[in-house]
Amino acid sequence: MSENIVRTLAQHYDALVRKHGDAPEASQWSDRDTQFRRFAVLAGIAPDLAVSSILDLGCGTGALLTFLNEHVGFNGSYTGLDISPEAIKVARQNHPEARFLHHDLLTSTLDEYFDYVMISGIFNNKMKDEETCMQYLQDILTKAFGLARKGMAFNAMSKYVDYEDENLCYFQPEDIVSFCKKKLSSCVTLRHDYRVKDNVIPFEFTMYIYKDGKA
Repeated sequence: MSENIVRTLAQHYDALVRKHGDAPEASQWSDRDTQFRRFAVLAGIAPDLAVSSILDLGCGTGALLTFLNEHVGFNGSYTGLDISPEAIKVARQNHPEARFLHHDLLTSTLDEYFDYVMISGIFNNKMKDEETCMQYLQDILTKAFGLARKGMAFNAMSKYVDYEDENLCYFQPEDIVSFCKKKLSSCVTLRHDYRVKDNVIPFEFTMYIYKDGKA
């Protein structure tokens, strides 16, 4: 994956954080409610999440940790990674007790392991073509899953929609299931049943990938 793509994404999110600060819009979410609904689905990966070590990949300003503290009773170990230095700066202000790193997983190694890797929203940005979007997703998932002891949860936009925003990237869920089953784990859960907006059909999906073949 080209470093230019990662650099462009980092600059994009830097600009959003400078404009919106600690707001959902800084991570391209419309409001806190829909953002937290997504987090609630991600958190469904395991019953022991509250006492686990978590890597939040694409952590933005640390909203997932806020959600975990407020709604899950989180008492585990948290590390947030993001390619945007501006986002990391705000995240550290929001959660001085936590660990946040400015880090690009595609170009730098991370010699640590975590019980669960959580990924929300980083596959949404439109790239030059669908092939590039898919390659980016596959490269990230492969690297991220290698850091997980127990499992990984991530979300993405679905092709099963009645409208596609020209600035967003959409995936066929079955293609992602196939990749994960063939390349990552025999134990894969696809969730395409939830609504992040009332009275709007599900327009994204979440997947849980488990290390040991047990949900």
